[in-house]
Amino acid sequence: MQQKLKLTRAWETEREQSIDDSNLLDKLITEEECSIETQKWEPINTEKHEIFTYAIIDGTEKTHRSFTTMIDNIDCFTILGSIAVGAVEINPDQAMILENQKVPIVRRFRIQFMPDHQKNPVDDLKMHIGNHEFKFEGTRHQLSNKEANLNSVHNLMDNLTALMGKEELKLANELSASYKIVFLDGPVTKPNSTKKNIVGYIKGMRQIYIPKTKQEILEKLEQGQRTPIFRIPGKFGDKLSWFVCLKKFDSRFYDYKAGLMRFEVAEESNAIDAIEKTIGFANFTSMIFPELAPESFKDSRAPHNPVPVGELEKRIKHLIGNKLIIERGILNYIYNEQ
Repeated sequence: MQQKLKLTRAWETEREQSIDDSNLLDKLITEEECSIETQKWEPINTEKHEIFTYAIIDGTEKTHRSFTTMIDNIDCFTILGSIAVGAVEINPDQAMILENQKVPIVRRFRIQFMPDHQKNPVDDLKMHIGNHEFKFEGTRHQLSNKEANLNSVHNLMDNLTALMGKEELKLANELSASYKIVFLDGPVTKPNSTKKNIVGYIKGMRQIYIPKTKQEILEKLEQGQRTPIFRIPGKFGDKLSWFVCLKKFDSRFYDYKAGLMRFEVAEESNAIDAIEKTIGFANFTSMIFPELAPESFKDSRAPHNPVPVGELEKRIKHLIGNKLIIERGILNYIYNEQ
């Protein structure tokens, strides 16, 4: 039997999702993990590095509407949302958004909270909006690391973010065979199942990781400098990480983290080879990312949102569709077709 969807009175679907490391450590790493590249814990100047073609993966999401529906006399939340994931290729001469049969990826979901005892699948939802048929794939809610209340709009939005992350990682793994480095917007959450040339970059840093005795280096970094590489151990595999200074801000007005970005890559089984390879990655990031950083008058997320990624975001947001047109189409379905 088709479930009756009812609009919620108050809903928060304009929340800016924070794509950050959801697997935060309970404690800081040891000082030994900070000495895997060099015993000298001081800023490292970028050496001249070969410039080669690479790719950056990015995704965007949009929660269009939230609803409630009755299942076994339980008031359950539902959201309708869309994700889009794409890639931009950057070579020494130009940046180009990749568009072919595989990218960009646009998917739409109906994410439904279901009581534990309810085993029925969530039905797809199809509706005509303008000249197109929209199919929202029925998806049962999953556990969230961020939201304790699973029957909530926030949890379902976290689920939408997780679905976008899976598509980003899938695309990054596919493109890794074609590029020396593929950059992924966000952390490498499962190092054991991630290709070793995928480098995650973290814009919103909730966790510094390095011990208090080592954190002074972050305030000393000048533009284009990086920290030595350190290891982040984890239950899904170890990662190698480093900080890069994208832009040096006036310390009288800005927190020292304002111009920093953290990078990480899955550590290979041979630790010595992994360090040498990662040094190359780290030097490359400290060369190119300061150059890709936008000015604040062009992007409110400066300097952390690379200019080519900003252009990619415009394209994939366009592919999701016009916000108001989609919302009117959903309301038309609710009012007239149920």
